[in-house]
Amino acid sequence: MKSLVLATFVALAIGKSANKSLLPLSIPPSELWYEELPPNSRVHVLTQSSREGADGQWSTFVVEVGTPPQAVRLLPGTSANAGTTTWVVREQGCTLQNPQLSSTACASSRGGLFKSNDSTSWSTQSLSNSGVFELTTEYAESYLGLDGVGAYGFDTLSLGLNTGLPTLSRALIGGLSTNNYWIGSLGLSRWPFNFSNFDDPQPSLLTTLFNHSQIPSLSWAYTAGAAYRNSYGSLTLGGYDTTRHGLNTSSFPFGPDQAKDLLVTLSSITYDTFGSIPLLTQDIDILVDSMVTHLWLPTTVCHAFEQAFNLTWNETLELYVLDDSTHEQLLAQKPTFKFTITDGNDSGNAVDISLPYAAFDLSITQPYVEMEQRYFPLKRAHNDSQFTLGRVFLQEAYIIADYGRRNFSIAQALFPGRGVSQQLVSVYPPGFDLEAPRRKPSAGIIAGIVVGGVTLLAIVCGLGSWLYIRKRRQRGRKRTAVSGPFTIPSFTSNEKTSSPGQGAPLWDNGSKAMRELQSFANHAPQAGNNTYRMSELEAPVRVHEIDGRSHPVVELEAPLR
Repeated sequence: MKSLVLATFVALAIGKSANKSLLPLSIPPSELWYEELPPNSRVHVLTQSSREGADGQWSTFVVEVGTPPQAVRLLPGTSANAGTTTWVVREQGCTLQNPQLSSTACASSRGGLFKSNDSTSWSTQSLSNSGVFELTTEYAESYLGLDGVGAYGFDTLSLGLNTGLPTLSRALIGGLSTNNYWIGSLGLSRWPFNFSNFDDPQPSLLTTLFNHSQIPSLSWAYTAGAAYRNSYGSLTLGGYDTTRHGLNTSSFPFGPDQAKDLLVTLSSITYDTFGSIPLLTQDIDILVDSMVTHLWLPTTVCHAFEQAFNLTWNETLELYVLDDSTHEQLLAQKPTFKFTITDGNDSGNAVDISLPYAAFDLSITQPYVEMEQRYFPLKRAHNDSQFTLGRVFLQEAYIIADYGRRNFSIAQALFPGRGVSQQLVSVYPPGFDLEAPRRKPSAGIIAGIVVGGVTLLAIVCGLGSWLYIRKRRQRGRKRTAVSGPFTIPSFTSNEKTSSPGQGAPLWDNGSKAMRELQSFANHAPQAGNNTYRMSELEAPVRVHEIDGRSHPVVELEAPLR
């Protein structure tokens, strides 16, 4: 017992000091957008062969999976639920799901394919149903029809490509073949993943890195990048990059529903054409979700867009497809859209995020359509559960999520030149003294902690022993003096009891894939729409600029229990 107390005391003291010296991890983008022209050109152009994505041009981030390593390019997944694991596209995502496509073009467009049979470290040991489960899209993406099945297993996961970033020796990987998610996802959620036959949850990537002291906190920062600005995306774990974070920013508490933590109030949508009227005038609660491409807005708002910009809804594709005439008019008009985000409490806490028309000037290709077509990435939401600001919005917005303080900030994204160095800033957990020196404790300090702990423990144990002996002696004298019957006083217990609730069935008899259990309950708020908000005090983050030194490869364990 003494050694356990002492070890805990020393570990806490050393761990607190060590966390202060940790640097954020910046995951480099894949940089596959552009083809270099001659040196005197100073211009980059998009090439169809390097295009990633079938519904737009997106900036991905490379990781390596398996042994030997297979490089795949992924999109960051900010979803609290679907972002609990890493998703990669399986070989079957092209060979079986899209046999009509060129195998090379399909693989490139989907960010590369993972072949689990070629990995000697791939394991589905202890997983029932051969590791095939439904994707964790409940309460968010599934409301938009974005669901599917994943083939799960454990394998090695390395961040970046020969970058010296950490390696997880046994990470949970989900293999995709569905077209609902054309590119795989690097999950950013802090919440664990539960299989139906597991008692212990599987920690997420973010939690594993934090638990192994590879990042200073459970936090991340992300902007999707913008092809029309020749600027790649930015992803930082445990901090943020000041060169991508604009001064126009506001902080918001996490939403009351844990499955929809990045919930904000969208108060208005306007555009800068003279004499224009607002496209949205009534507050709506809306989820920010990078795993969704489009903007899902109320049908009344969509109708306002239709009238203002001559958009036509295609019932078959369920998209606003643009003909050449409408596209030319929008290019000539060049409207800039302003989205006003608030906390919904009339507190004045708000931020305006501006998006140029170029952010909406997307094209869609196979397998969704036979011939490439331009479209406007706006979707009709049939109810408030579908309201979503997808990746289109994150082209011009920069988000910092801090799970320690249960809040996040949204800022206008910045687009520095390609030669501008990152300025990474650590986000520390609540309660850390940010003014304390960030250096590893010396051997003398550790020895002092040990000696002090032993001395304190000896004093406490000695005092406890003396009090125990003294009490026994006094109790013995009292028992000797009592000669008659006595009454034992009765005590009334105030302890409350509870009984476990009845769990929902894991799957129905007609299901082909087993459904995973969620690691958290989804409790609906007992109030009407747009009438609830979490109220918690904001804990400001005090930060320091740090250098961008490289990190050694560290074999991290994502334990299977």
